[in-house]
Amino acid sequence: MSKKIYSVLLGLAVLFSLNISFASEKSAQQIIEESSKKSVEKAKENVERVIKKAVDVVAKTQQVLILLAHNKDKEALKLLEEVKKEMAELDKEYRGKLTRLPVDVTITDISGVNDIEKAKEIAKQVREAINKNDFVTARALLEVLKDEIDIQTAYLPIALYKQSVDLAYRLLKEGKKEAAVSALQVALGTIEVETTIIPKPIAEAQILIQEAKKAYQVDKDKALKLLKQAKYDIQLAKVLGYVPSDKEIKPLIDEIEKLEKAIKENSKSTEAKFKHLFESIDKAVKGYTQTK
Repeated sequence: MSKKIYSVLLGLAVLFSLNISFASEKSAQQIIEESSKKSVEKAKENVERVIKKAVDVVAKTQQVLILLAHNKDKEALKLLEEVKKEMAELDKEYRGKLTRLPVDVTITDISGVNDIEKAKEIAKQVREAINKNDFVTARALLEVLKDEIDIQTAYLPIALYKQSVDLAYRLLKEGKKEAAVSALQVALGTIEVETTIIPKPIAEAQILIQEAKKAYQVDKDKALKLLKQAKYDIQLAKVLGYVPSDKEIKPLIDEIEKLEKAIKENSKSTEAKFKHLFESIDKAVKGYTQTK
């Protein structure tokens, strides 16, 4: 299993706009091989962008704590006053719109087993290990079954952070340094981290279906090969545990097979079937994406 991490540090905006275009001369196999990369790029493009002013607030809050630790109380109070004003501005700007603001994003691309038979064998070994109460082995094997895009987003809750900063400012102004430090630590402690897990096989299937739509009018065989791989990826997602049962993926598989039949027969319904399939795969990506 390989893992690639894309981190957006505090103070930097998430500005992913890499465009990967699949030229018509690319073979179906090349498109299949590149679908994983493109699914990650799509996740980057759709990720929530950090709010620079909120990022600055967090960075300055951390700097205030450093100044206080070095007994530079006057400088700390001056900087904390800036934080207080900026939080008031953020509260005014986003009141009634957002209750929290993204301040940090990390995207991790985890590539695990992508062969169905191999995945089935590993899943069998996992069950056997669990039956033997061998959770150490089971955990290690489950890691191999991961094939996903993980997006970790840190959020600053506006109201709670503002309340803690206001309190810290008042306490520091009153000379209650230790209490002010505690209030600032509470402020930083209110930052929430949310993880979004996108099953890569489903995301890749979505890319392949989109590419099949581009290809079918000029190269039926290429389109059919891409749709065949999309079916395989959807079935792989089930074996890897991202989809609970065969029953849940059956309607999607049936749709693809009807579309394959329409392409082979030059049916006038092909465009409509593609449109419906786009809606179904989009719903599947969103439905099997987990947030925790």
